[in-house]
Amino acid sequence: MSKSKNLEFLIENVPKYRIVGLQGGTRSGKTYSALQYIIRLCLKHSGMTVSICRDTYNALKATAMRDFFDLLNEIGKYDSRNYNATDHIYFLNGNQIEFFGLDSPGKVQGRKRHILLVDEAIEADWDVITQLKLRTTSRIIYCFNPSLIEHPIYQDLERADSIRLITTYLDNIENLNKETIDEIEKLKDFDPELWRVYGEGMPARARDAVYVHGVVRPYEVPIEFCYGLDIGWQHPMSLVEVGRIESGQQWHEIVYASEITTSDLIRMIDGKVDKKVKIHVDSARPDAIEELKRAGYHAVMADKSVKAGINVVKSRGLSITSTSLNLQREIKSYRYNPNQPDEVIKLNDDGMDAGRYGSVGLFGRPKQVAANISTPGKR
Repeated sequence: MSKSKNLEFLIENVPKYRIVGLQGGTRSGKTYSALQYIIRLCLKHSGMTVSICRDTYNALKATAMRDFFDLLNEIGKYDSRNYNATDHIYFLNGNQIEFFGLDSPGKVQGRKRHILLVDEAIEADWDVITQLKLRTTSRIIYCFNPSLIEHPIYQDLERADSIRLITTYLDNIENLNKETIDEIEKLKDFDPELWRVYGEGMPARARDAVYVHGVVRPYEVPIEFCYGLDIGWQHPMSLVEVGRIESGQQWHEIVYASEITTSDLIRMIDGKVDKKVKIHVDSARPDAIEELKRAGYHAVMADKSVKAGINVVKSRGLSITSTSLNLQREIKSYRYNPNQPDEVIKLNDDGMDAGRYGSVGLFGRPKQVAANISTPGKR
């Protein structure tokens, strides 16, 4: 069996990590490589139970299961006497390889296994996968196209005991004919979001998303900066540092908390916020602006124009710092109203508002220049 990029990744990392993810676009060879790895593992070791599953048995039978038997035939290891067609179990070198759909409750609640391979894992019911994980004693492999914006699999692959590889059709191009390649590459012009998922192997973004240019990166000391503050009670109070960096702008979460007063906020930011630097505050709360001023902070009224502010944010690169988890969550769901395309849905947008206030304050509306912005020290 030839070694693809996916297969080499599995060989190197499955022994080291509890969870290994193969994320990628269409025809990148994820599932095929995972099956190759399972067969290689079974030929070297015995006494294992391996579960290979997908959302439904019919889908599994038409894809991964068919490829598995093709691979065995290719290397001369298939023997019909070793296949239990009733229970869908193949016996290979003293190992049991079972195939089942996640629509089979008995299989999900059944016995333990050593290795779990979930094909097209993003299509599966996550509660069911959780049950399988609890009954897996050694390693878990996920294969999936990142066709959803948000999914628990992304959090699973951020664990310290997990690792993932992202591949595209280009990593498997020697096994694809010209017609297949052409069909994939037509997505670039036909539908950029489908191209992002199936061509580039990256998670989809909402078609009505306000900001599609945001990226998550480690904190970078900015050239200059200010703050944006959105006032809330039931909704979170959100304070965001907005900095000018070489690639554009950076949003960094300072405070994000519900049911805190302005006095609480002042205690929380003591020593964390430079009192000389402007805080662009929600203009609907002049009392909060005054309280911050009395505490020595440079609080000013924010420009709350939504449309103009969004245009300012869109006009330059946007980095969300890797520790700003609430900003990362909000930007994924910050969308235009599909029935009124010029209006933003006002829901879970406290951090987005604070960031926008800061961006307008720092950069100004088009053709305006922000002034009196201090340079930060080391933090």
